[in-house]
Amino acid sequence: MTQARSHGEMAEVGIIGAGVHGASAAFHLARRGLDVVVFERGRPAGGPTGSSSGICRAYYTQPFLARVAHDSIAFLARFAEHTDGADAGFVRTGGLYLHGPHDAAAARRTAATLADLGIGVETLGPDEVAGRFPGIDVGAGGDDVPDSVGTGGDVAVAVREEQAGYADPHRTTWGFVSAARARGGVVHTGARVVRITETPGQVELTTADGTTHRVRRLLLAAGPWTAPLAAQLGVTLPLHAERHVVALLGPAPIAGTGTGAAADADAGVIIDVAGGYYAAPQPDGGWMLGGLEPTPPVDPDTATGPVRDTEFARLAEAALRRRPGRPGRAGRPGEPRARAGGWSALYDVSPDWQPVIGRITDRVWVDAGTSGHGFKLAPVLGDHVAGLLAGEPPAPGLAEFDPGRFTAGDRLAAGFGTARILG
Repeated sequence: MTQARSHGEMAEVGIIGAGVHGASAAFHLARRGLDVVVFERGRPAGGPTGSSSGICRAYYTQPFLARVAHDSIAFLARFAEHTDGADAGFVRTGGLYLHGPHDAAAARRTAATLADLGIGVETLGPDEVAGRFPGIDVGAGGDDVPDSVGTGGDVAVAVREEQAGYADPHRTTWGFVSAARARGGVVHTGARVVRITETPGQVELTTADGTTHRVRRLLLAAGPWTAPLAAQLGVTLPLHAERHVVALLGPAPIAGTGTGAAADADAGVIIDVAGGYYAAPQPDGGWMLGGLEPTPPVDPDTATGPVRDTEFARLAEAALRRRPGRPGRAGRPGEPRARAGGWSALYDVSPDWQPVIGRITDRVWVDAGTSGHGFKLAPVLGDHVAGLLAGEPPAPGLAEFDPGRFTAGDRLAAGFGTARILG
């Protein structure tokens, strides 16, 4: 048996996980002047964060998350000012959220709530969508569109958010890591924590090389690996991992040239609830595509792999049904566009598809269960989480996400129908 080795003085705060949530919390703790040390089993953004589509939107049904997302977009837009010149790769494209008749009333209520919060959104009818965004087919229904994501795919109402866009998850995470280090934070990479022991006054962490580290307070921000870590402390977190795919669809050629078009991105980010997919424009004129539906639980250590042909086909067909081509362009219905790549990603999913944030033992807190929509929240949510670990009063609304809500039967509403990933 390897003899454990001590790693010096006790840190004020330890964090397990250097995805974007752990990295953001580390930055916000370090800027408060707290002694923070991060343990990452691989490299920053090397897990689910690095596989994120990076979409940034404030279109949430939950008011607290909407405010956090709104503020996070503003943070990303001025990321260099906050992080000593780092670049998050933020691109503002605007966002368009398409709903079928089943969701129309809920979409209008959500838009009204967001407007009351000062978040710039407007509600559009089908004719307005067709007039402003002529590349979108508002009647792109079909019998093969699942009933669970709408009623045939026809658009009954849309919501437009001009501030939405996308950012680069790797650059964002590494920007937080570098800024945390510049403020005295320590980030250990290749440091998998294999044992957690809480005793009066401290938490001991043992990494795979046998080294022990001591911290006064600990944050678990390990994504799909958070629940097994909490279990070592006798805490059951009802989280599971799901495998979701991201597919890259190449650009449509310009009619008569056979060459790639410039980004056909007048609508910007599209979240097509009626059609069951989301799309983010790419610089080459192509699209990044993903699904909105839950998938079966998986083992996070074995589940990732290439995008299957059937998975790509389903997303591409849904996107091309909605955007069959614009006047003067090729890419008419039924004409395939090039498959340009893709990957699979892991979501750490809670029972209500809302984040799990709060204290789970005397000295341990958790930030997990972001259920596929965590990247866009992280820049400012990390500040709120850091406040908890620093002993500050919690932000109003944060207590709704306490881990104890599941045993109390207080699940939160999320999204629209089965598209609960929208939060």
